[in-house]
Amino acid sequence: MASRPLLIFDLNSTRFGVDATLVRESVWLPELTPAEEAPPHIAGIFSLRGQIVPVSDLSLRFGHPARPYRLSDQIVILELDNLLMGLIVSEVLEVIELSAEAIRPPPEFDGEAHARLIEGEVRVGDDIVTLLDARQLMHQPQTPNIPPLPRAGEAWPVLSLSKGGEGSGAEHPAHHFCPEATLEQRAVFHERAKVLMEAAAEAEGARLALAVVELGDEYFGIELEAVQEFCDIAQPSPIPCCPPHILGAISLRGNLFTLLDLRAALNLPRAAQGGGKAVVTLLGEQAVGLAVDEVHDVVYLREEELQAAPQALREQHGAEVKGTASYGGKMMAVLDLPALLAREEWVVNETV
Repeated sequence: MASRPLLIFDLNSTRFGVDATLVRESVWLPELTPAEEAPPHIAGIFSLRGQIVPVSDLSLRFGHPARPYRLSDQIVILELDNLLMGLIVSEVLEVIELSAEAIRPPPEFDGEAHARLIEGEVRVGDDIVTLLDARQLMHQPQTPNIPPLPRAGEAWPVLSLSKGGEGSGAEHPAHHFCPEATLEQRAVFHERAKVLMEAAAEAEGARLALAVVELGDEYFGIELEAVQEFCDIAQPSPIPCCPPHILGAISLRGNLFTLLDLRAALNLPRAAQGGGKAVVTLLGEQAVGLAVDEVHDVVYLREEELQAAPQALREQHGAEVKGTASYGGKMMAVLDLPALLAREEWVVNETV
């Protein structure tokens, strides 16, 4: 029986899927540069290690109202016949293998404005996932005023940042990316764009890959190689006879994980339970979830960007903190997660 790999993502609380073989990679949403004379659904362009990537806002393409962009938004980058296209999504969820027979044709309506973008519908667990046709998503109507998509390595044919003046025509709806963002959020979007612009992809191996998480209004960096995945958490199920830093158990695709609270270990006040995100990692040979307020970003630090931790931080945590780095205009503490989880307090031996 033939199967297809699908990348499942969330967009405004609706599940979508796309052929995973056409997905080059996914990145956190960076600052986008406006592209004049592009279709209205093109939110802008950015440079991905020297390659120009146009980015489509799927909400606009489906005719929905524009929504403010968030730091948690991501871009799924499709590649087909050397053409690149980014799709703004709320969250990349997982890659699954699905039987081709499980895909049902999309419903037919009188108006077929969007039918050509939808390949079918499929059930994944308790969700109905709309399968998008990546080939049609990357298709652009070729008119004198709309340039074709750039091929990998090519520049966007028309790029202007002018705001008006003689011969400028209609003004682009947003000459400043995400104008409603705070200064701190703009700094994060801008820093992401700078990192993605780096031309030497081979230099990435010499950098420290970090997931940036927030706990109690403070930023912390966790090495990506220690992270298995991220997930949303609701109210965890309580576990009897456990200390306060054991928040309970959560279920992820049928697997149960113990949810740990790092706040006490990091000298932060305890937060109300429920909501937030979990970072799934290993405690010995057992997978556990670490409760955080938000997962903001993935960054790649150069060696010189990682500074020694302040003396007070070293006295409190020793080898558990590798150093500090600037992120979004604030200071981020880079954690050595294996060292932090090596504390004896995480192991609970209780008999009920």
